Amino acid sequence: MTKSFKKIYSEYKHRVYFYVKKYVQRDEDIEDIVQDVFVHIWKYLQNDNQNIPIEAIIFKTCKQEVANFYRKTKQAFTISEENHNPEQLDETLDEVSREEQIRKIEMLLDQLPKKAKDLFIQHKIENLSYSKLAKENNISKTAIGKQVNKVISYLKINLQ
Repeated sequence: MTKSFKKIYSEYKHRVYFYVKKYVQRDEDIEDIVQDVFVHIWKYLQNDNQNIPIEAIIFKTCKQEVANFYRKTKQAFTISEENHNPEQLDETLDEVSREEQIRKIEMLLDQLPKKAKDLFIQHKIENLSYSKLAKENNISKTAIGKQVNKVISYLKINLQ
């Protein structure tokens, strides 16, 4: 458990620090909030609540700890350096959620046969047409379509 916490801490300490820094100005306050975030994560890991992606927990905790900081100090919620609106916190959490979703997709794609993965990426990410892929791979457009659709179905099933 301490190994997993150490890994999480080393992987996220800078991201958490800079996330909090967007909303809090004083370094001492930032460090206190970051410490509170990781204390929460430590407790969370001890309770074996490992069914939720840890990154989502970390940044949700960041949001809560920043709100707690402003509640405790009774300060108006201001954001340093930039004119952000309060929805920025939610947008950042949405971005974290999207990043987590992308990582899940990448992990699922890595489990597929190389050819199916390559065809899917070339068609969906690189925007290559079925015709071009069929010519490059010496197979029919229908075969390309079937491969891409199989990957899409696989992703849909495993992302639910």
